[in-house]
Amino acid sequence: MRKGQHKKNLTDGECNNLVQHLLTRCTSSGKLPKGVAEDMGKLFDCTPTTVRRIWRRASVDLSGSKTICATVHQRKKGQSGRKRMYTDIPERIQAIPQSRRNCFRSIAYALNIPKSTLHVYFKRGVIAKYSSVLKPSLTESNKVCRLNWAIKHVTDIDRAKYFDPMNDTVHVDEKWFFITRLQKKIYGAPGEKIKQRSCKSKRHLLKVIFLSAVARPRWDQAKGEWFDGKIGTWHFTEVVPAQRRSCRRDAGTPAMKTVTVTRDTYKAMIIDNVIPAIRSKWPSDETKRVKIQQDNARPHVPPSDAAIVAACKAMGWDMEVVFQPPNSPDLNVLDLGFFRAIQTLQVEKHSSSIEDIVAATDAAWAAVSTTTLNKNFLTLQRCLQEVILDTGGNDYKIPHMKKDVLLARGRLPEMVSCERNAWRVGCAYLSRVDYAAHMEKLDREVQESMEMGVICTQIEALTIYNDTEVHDDIVAALGLVQLSE
Repeated sequence: MRKGQHKKNLTDGECNNLVQHLLTRCTSSGKLPKGVAEDMGKLFDCTPTTVRRIWRRASVDLSGSKTICATVHQRKKGQSGRKRMYTDIPERIQAIPQSRRNCFRSIAYALNIPKSTLHVYFKRGVIAKYSSVLKPSLTESNKVCRLNWAIKHVTDIDRAKYFDPMNDTVHVDEKWFFITRLQKKIYGAPGEKIKQRSCKSKRHLLKVIFLSAVARPRWDQAKGEWFDGKIGTWHFTEVVPAQRRSCRRDAGTPAMKTVTVTRDTYKAMIIDNVIPAIRSKWPSDETKRVKIQQDNARPHVPPSDAAIVAACKAMGWDMEVVFQPPNSPDLNVLDLGFFRAIQTLQVEKHSSSIEDIVAATDAAWAAVSTTTLNKNFLTLQRCLQEVILDTGGNDYKIPHMKKDVLLARGRLPEMVSCERNAWRVGCAYLSRVDYAAHMEKLDREVQESMEMGVICTQIEALTIYNDTEVHDDIVAALGLVQLSE
């Protein structure tokens, strides 16, 4: 070996093999006999000093303990190389406004360091990447309503606080399903050419709105089978004769067309489809007092609507339609993740028409696992706890509880426990605020929004005629001066 040339360091595997050889040569007290270090040094091409140092790091214990020796591995990683040029990167980044931290280029410009250097620090873990999701803005009344909603779902079981399993609730919501996504990730072989996707307008993609209803999956004792919780999904469409001839069909051929969701169409969908589906699929040995939870969209019917109340009370049932707190999509199972699971399967099938979108969505609805729906209900219970911890706010990340791991071990719970201290703090906060005043304000806002929805529906139904005589009469009646061209 030439002067100044060093031997190659032992790898982790060689260090472990060295310790195993030494264990076969050591005494019963864990000591190395004379000459063993020299022999092992020749065998592994290292010095006896290196052999003794690795033996000391192994900390061999032959007294019958569970661990005979410690793990020996290289300690050079992270402890060698030149020192970092910038040691205050985290503090300097926090001083930059968050609106200017969208890319490495803008951060590097603000810090006055090369972009490549910044990327190296990112790979080392000095810089973290976060995703910012735009959430609904909440008023104080919204927060009070959300907090009260979450606390009402807490029940006492064996002197402990648990969230209601929601076996008597049906979640209802709408969602648009598009013909394709604007941005789509595709994996392929190196050098493979990906087929180009094109459309006439990105703002006017074919889409169909669906109304879906789900409940908590559970065992149906009367039928002796699992109740999958999927009440049903329905699309707002109608079949009308085609007005024009196209390359796909002749004029007059029946074609599917989307329908605008108004108060009347939504009410008809609830009365004619949702409520009968609940009656037919609901476990027969369970309660008939069912809550149909909906959000506060403008076309939605109020719970006091006479036709809705009559349909809910018919045939011996005691259903009721309830509004969830305003601006709270995180309190609905469909918005939390079930719609996303359906959309993931729906876009996998190629669609070129409204009929294809409907067929792909129906197939995705049938293919989604019942386990996915059950896990979404557990996620909802965790979100309720976060709402209590945030005093009705939505400044939290959707919590994860490793449901797949618990399911594989057979330990997936039916109900999530609620922190007793958080429950007490939430109840104390509600006792200090004027809950009735906040609810009156929210009711007034919801009522105004629903009235505006009725006005918008009436405006959409108006037919415009180009009648010059009527126009002149209106101008004369109002006393307006018509400008000459």
